[in-house]
Amino acid sequence: MKKRANKPLIAILFILIIPVIVYGVFELNSLTADERELEKIYQRQLESVLFSINQSVQDKVSDITTMMDRDLGVVTDEEWLNELSIYNFFWGLYLKDATDASDQLYTLSQYEGRGLKQVADSIYSQNESVFDRLLQYKEAGDFMKIEKSDKQFFNKGKELDFFFFVLGSGESAKFGIYFFDAVLMIEQYLVPKFQEIARDDFILTCRRISDGYIVYSTVENIFGSYESEPIDLLPKYEIGIDRAGGTVREAVDRRKTQSMIALGLLMVVMIIGIILVFRSIQQEMKLAQKKADFVSNVSHEIRTPLALINMFAETLLMDRVRTEEKKKEYYGIITKEVSRLTNMVNRILSFSKIEASKRTYDKRVVDLNKVIEEVFNTYSYHLENNGFKHAINLHSESLHVEADHEALIEVLVNLLDNGMKYSQDEKDLVIASGLKNDMAFVSVTDHGMGIPKNQLDKLFEKFYRVPTGDVHDTKGSGLGLTIVQHIMDAHQGKVEVTSTVGKGSTFKLFFPLHKNENA
Repeated sequence: MKKRANKPLIAILFILIIPVIVYGVFELNSLTADERELEKIYQRQLESVLFSINQSVQDKVSDITTMMDRDLGVVTDEEWLNELSIYNFFWGLYLKDATDASDQLYTLSQYEGRGLKQVADSIYSQNESVFDRLLQYKEAGDFMKIEKSDKQFFNKGKELDFFFFVLGSGESAKFGIYFFDAVLMIEQYLVPKFQEIARDDFILTCRRISDGYIVYSTVENIFGSYESEPIDLLPKYEIGIDRAGGTVREAVDRRKTQSMIALGLLMVVMIIGIILVFRSIQQEMKLAQKKADFVSNVSHEIRTPLALINMFAETLLMDRVRTEEKKKEYYGIITKEVSRLTNMVNRILSFSKIEASKRTYDKRVVDLNKVIEEVFNTYSYHLENNGFKHAINLHSESLHVEADHEALIEVLVNLLDNGMKYSQDEKDLVIASGLKNDMAFVSVTDHGMGIPKNQLDKLFEKFYRVPTGDVHDTKGSGLGLTIVQHIMDAHQGKVEVTSTVGKGSTFKLFFPLHKNENA
């Protein structure tokens, strides 16, 4: 029955969880698609930035070579050198006549005597094929092509860069090698370009590939991964670019992490909610089952005494009882069953008030011993008629507690009634009182069937009855101990239960002593 009831609940659990899982998968796929699209956009931005920077270098080199081509043979060597020296990165210009192989080196006075001529001759001899190709371009369409060089070149400890080109054409054509300080060129012409491009959107760096020397960076501390690419005409240097807030992948990963955390929290909250609902439904189902059992038990308990009362009353009414002794017996049975019905109705009414939070208590200072004696004397006749041995052991001194007199009687009667119902062969009840840890207590001990340890914590649940042995053959509503617990809570007291299966149980009720009692 329970497994069958759990199946729809499990189905509901899966129905609620599956949309969350589907949403999670969809979100992850969406993030992956967004990441690919953003990477494409980022790659296009990178290509655009690199193109702009390369174009700036191309334009500057083109300005230099165009100026030299324009002034070749027109201005004096001194004027030409003055034009070349306006660039602080200029180091030297080597020209070799394409026809008679005569050569000439233009350099600033501070760089003379550094052996640049011999180096230039060596470079020329190693790259004659390059110059032949550049001359063909020049003569074919008057197109001045620049040929870069990525070879390391040091002059007196200073690393220089150079590029090849051809000036003029025909018999006046000259092969040229332009020597310059690439670091100074970058600082003079590319740094403003970097600042213009970067703004607050990008981080741009320029470094020398050979040793990692940072020529320039838009930020002081460089860390993380950068997209990089060599500069076309400065192949020994590369441009690094990154988003100001990190790479696209890092941004997408952050968003993915945030979404996963949010999704995880959502799933945890939903699962917790579903579990709570699941448990609540289970508890409600258990409570509904207990209520159904309660109605069944109470109906049975009410029908039995009513049937007995009706039967014996009809017998007496029809004057079928011949002896006075029998009449007294029948009257006794009717009285007993009426008392039983009264107790049952009172218990149900008491529980009803508790459930509606309408139960009130008239607390006064009472002597717990006297209340115990009152109940014992009233209940003795009932115990004797049911074949019970009974005894009372009271504390030697008065035990004054602040309590509702009728509520105290009710809890004691409930415990005695339970002791009677759950005693089988050995019918023996003992009521005792005493002091423990500055609290007064009353205990009821029986020698009945006992309670398993794993059931002790459920005893005080409403409608609960221990499902062991022949308990369900014993009449009861499952409300007695619930009422006892509520009354004890209302009196700031507590209940202790010790029990051994087959040997009996002891219920001990603790009440705070009245303040004057403690003094």
